[in-house]
Amino acid sequence: MSTNYDIMCFLEYYTDRASVFSGGKRTPTRQWQNFFQEGQVLGSVDTESTATYYNLAFDVEGFGSNLGSHINDLTVTIAATADLIDVTDAAMTADNLVIATLYIQTAGGNVFDTSSAQQISRYIGSLEEASISDIKIGWKVNPAIDKMKPQAPTRKITSNMLNRANLKVP
Repeated sequence: MSTNYDIMCFLEYYTDRASVFSGGKRTPTRQWQNFFQEGQVLGSVDTESTATYYNLAFDVEGFGSNLGSHINDLTVTIAATADLIDVTDAAMTADNLVIATLYIQTAGGNVFDTSSAQQISRYIGSLEEASISDIKIGWKVNPAIDKMKPQAPTRKITSNMLNRANLKVP
């Protein structure tokens, strides 16, 4: 028996990296989703966000599933509206942050289904480049880490490991 899934992306834009959290919750400057016509709340699937994500037609490319072996830039393509051109212009001089989260849920629903939705991938980075034409805007979002030498700890780093007072120097 096979199950069909809907796949959707929720996109968050922050004008300043220092203001990502407020009161323990993510508070994006702007937030969108590319699947449902009505605004959606992530609810119990992502309790760190209480924002309502409004519909915007956009494409996202570059999510990866490899751990540390290949880290891509994320490409976001959006319709060129006056509002989004203003957001893009302001973003190029800001210390911005973009979070894109990919979800799947059981097919056929007309709202975000917190009982079947699952997070597949989350991409966190900065808007590095933008292109604007008469019909579309392109964002190149960089993961903000060194792509040539990506490092991920192989185990949890504790404060005890960092503060070893009994190390002997030869």
